[in-house]
Order: sequence, then structure tokens, then C-alpha cells
Amino acid sequence: MITPTYLKPGDTVVLIAPARSVSKIDIESFECWVSANGWELECAPNLFCTYHQFAGTDEQRCDDLAWALSHPTAKAIFTARGGYGSMRTLASLESKVVNLDQWLSKQTPKWFVGFSDMTTIHLWLNKNEWTSIHGPVATQWGQKHLWVKANVDGLQGVLMGQSTSLPVKREQVNSGKAFSGQLVGGNLSLLYAALGTPLQPNTVGKVLLIEDLDEYLYHIDRMLRSCKAAGLFEGIEALVVGSMIDMKDNATPFGRTPREMITEALGDFGFPMLFDVEIGHDQRNHAVKLGCDITFDLSNLTQQP
Repeated sequence: MITPTYLKPGDTVVLIAPARSVSKIDIESFECWVSANGWELECAPNLFCTYHQFAGTDEQRCDDLAWALSHPTAKAIFTARGGYGSMRTLASLESKVVNLDQWLSKQTPKWFVGFSDMTTIHLWLNKNEWTSIHGPVATQWGQKHLWVKANVDGLQGVLMGQSTSLPVKREQVNSGKAFSGQLVGGNLSLLYAALGTPLQPNTVGKVLLIEDLDEYLYHIDRMLRSCKAAGLFEGIEALVVGSMIDMKDNATPFGRTPREMITEALGDFGFPMLFDVEIGHDQRNHAVKLGCDITFDLSNLTQQP
């Protein structure tokens, strides 16, 4: 895997919105943070465009993604928010450059930062041997909860080449096995959407991360079982389950929590599973590197520079 250059004061970073629209007010706190770190921020040409729910048309968003990835001096690409749109953005870019992978091979690797809908872009980058960062999106700097500073401080550390450690309690672990392997994955809905496509990740021998938000419980069960049938869990080293929050149910209860569904569907594999790891849509959102090794020593998940 190719690890981009870690950031230092004076470096240029860019901000794009591959999915939902964003306003100038939404990113004010993020801009202040970038400035405080001594980095130079450039916003994508179409960042504040709107087209229905999207941050501009598919072509405008794909132009901004191409602009960011091919930027001659930028060291990191931040994303404004999730929602839905990255699949369309990437498809538009493919129409423009014809061969996505070949085009990417000509670009200088940069840190790509985001989560949720950004999983589609992470999958593409990781497939092409770029490591990336599953972490906060720019609109989250303006949130009003106690974990905002810890989240952005953690991301800053990752971007500057520091080691990271996530504590894991005994009740979060279904197997007392230590493990180590390359971390891949992201949002379960986007992994499910990638099944059978060139973006479906090779997970053999790797640590798979899944997390999700605001889904019906039966949707979670269906996605898990479809991913299982497609071989996504075959041969993985371990499963790390991030936040699974704000789940919905029908009038007749589904009768299973996400943890129960995962254990029921995947327990026969025998690989270690960690639950409720503080990665994803909940208030505590640790930044982790996708495409890099992650190690579990029975009490902490750690990543080295």
C-alpha cells in the first residue's frame, strides 16, 4: 500500500463535497481548525454549488474530485459531508477519464479523509493501493457535543503521523483472540452496494470494518446476509463493528439488535468480532487509516505511522 506524506505546517489541503450540498456557514469551524494547524486551505471550484440535494451536478462534483486528486501541491483531501452522491460522482469521473484506475495511477497520492458515503471513494482508492483515512467530515467541526475536540485532535494526530489507540472493553469482545491485519471497509450500506462490482474489496486476511446509521433493522440483516453470500466475510482476520445507531423498526418488531444479527449470521466463521467500537456516526468518531495494519492486543486497537 502507498502511504501519502504526513502533513506539516505550511502544507496545502483541499476541501470537496462529493455528495450532499454544503454552505459556507457549515464549514467555518473546519476552516478555523485548518488555519490553526498552519495549513493552507483551498476550496474546490464547485464546493458551494447545489443541484437538488447534491453539491452541484454529477459533472461538477466529478470535476472537483478530479481537481483534488490531481492537485499539484495538496497533501490531503477533506470532504464536506456524507449523505448520498459519491457513487454518481465516481461514475461521472469514469465517463470523463474512461479508465478510472489508470487515471488514478498518474496522480500523486494524498490523504483522503471522510466516512459514510465516502466509503465508495475509499474502496476505489484502497483498491489502487492508496491508504486513506476513515474520519470526520468538515461539517462535524461545527457540531455541539463533548467529543468534537477529541475527534478532530485524533484526526490531526493521524494526519501528522502519530500512532493511534482505541480502548476496547471486555464486554465489546466476542472472542478473546488478539489479531492484526490490514484494515478495510467502512459503511455497511456502501459495502453492500459494492457487491459484485469492481469496488467490492478483497477482504481475505484483512480486518473488516462495518458501521451504519438510520437503517431499518431488517435492512441490516439483509445486507449482512447478502455480504455473507457474496463472500465478503470469507477468510477475514477479524470484524470490527463501529457505531450502529438510530436504527428503525416496523410496527411488528424485527426482534434482533445489530449485535445479535451479526453474531447470528457470522458466528459460525469463528473470527474475532469487536462491537460498539467508537468509529462512525456516533458522537465519538476515531480517525483510522484504511489500508494500514491495525492490531488488537485484547484491550486496545492500535495503528502505527
